[in-house]
Amino acid sequence: MINQKSLERRIKRHIIAGKHTLFGAIQPGLEEAGERELSQLGLTPVREKEPGSLCTNISLDELWKTVLLSRSFSRLYLRLDSFKSSGFMELKQKLARIQWSLYLREGCSFKIKLTTRHCRLHVEDKIIKSLNHCMQDHYVQLEGRPPVYTDTKEKDAAIQTIIIRGVDDHFTISLDAGGGALYERGYRKFINDAPLKENIAAALLILSDLPENTLLLDAMSGSGTFALEGLGYSRGLLTAPNRNYPFENWPSFRPGRFQWLKKEIMKEMKPGWQIAAADIDEKSIGAGRENLKLMASQCSVDPGACEFIKEDFFNKTALIDSGDRKPFLILNPPYGRRLSLEDQEAFFRKIGRQILEKYKGIPWGIIVPGLECEKALGLKWEKKYLFKNGGYPVSYLLGICR
Repeated sequence: MINQKSLERRIKRHIIAGKHTLFGAIQPGLEEAGERELSQLGLTPVREKEPGSLCTNISLDELWKTVLLSRSFSRLYLRLDSFKSSGFMELKQKLARIQWSLYLREGCSFKIKLTTRHCRLHVEDKIIKSLNHCMQDHYVQLEGRPPVYTDTKEKDAAIQTIIIRGVDDHFTISLDAGGGALYERGYRKFINDAPLKENIAAALLILSDLPENTLLLDAMSGSGTFALEGLGYSRGLLTAPNRNYPFENWPSFRPGRFQWLKKEIMKEMKPGWQIAAADIDEKSIGAGRENLKLMASQCSVDPGACEFIKEDFFNKTALIDSGDRKPFLILNPPYGRRLSLEDQEAFFRKIGRQILEKYKGIPWGIIVPGLECEKALGLKWEKKYLFKNGGYPVSYLLGICR
């Protein structure tokens, strides 16, 4: 067995009291949303060369808080090392310098996610074996039980994923801190066709830069992605309250400290936005209402802050009395497979006319598929963000009809 007192001293010195590099993957084109979110958490974001890549220096407590609260990122990794390598002997030497026992418990299970591009070292089996051998040698030298490699596809936070990424012979070694795809919140069980991923919806809401007294009008709501993300983001709710995270199995994890942190986050909850979600499809509205119930039960949020209404965007304004709240219209219209190509331009032309007639003076944000539909929309935009949604190149336009 590893000398636990010695290990605890090293963990306190290097992990608990130290600073680390957190890597965040975000939808390319929406990096600004990730930068804003990290800045709101008191961190300093840095863009990396690869599109959709951000990193920041972070303490262990800050890492926990970021994973608990960040909504725009698709994945969050703790970076262990970064180096150049063009040969397997060199790779083994550099993998051997990582102090694995500070990050992985004795005898735990781990799996490896490997991606390489333009690397001389590209044989997957040999790279995985190199890492496995280095890890085993490290624990044997400490007279401990090495972690056990598994190639399972099972989703289990207790099985640590080690990410090896190689680009142009430059390798980064990381631990998955968030436990896979972070858009899986746990309370959106009912969906309609072609749903918008939660992390993309959250990123677009962050980019919209809305005030605290917003009335969010999700007028083509589907099963309620924008509505639920707006409800959670504006209040500072835990992103996935019932999710288990891999860092809860790290040797540095302190359960008492973690529970205290979660309680402090809950104390900082804000009143948040009022949400009005509308859709013409009864099934979608029913799905949205069920998702809202699940979210309310898991996050302890008042479901009365969000209302789902069956309403055709083109027949009414989908606007309820805003009182002293500032309305903001957000739209994710159907496109791609949900509309034939010949229908799309006419459909977006109709949307533009409706906004000009019924939403004058109200700021809006609209997802638009392609330049032709953007032209057909006929609205002057003030900001534009280009990204891909479901494989389709789209833009998120922000503007106001004055």
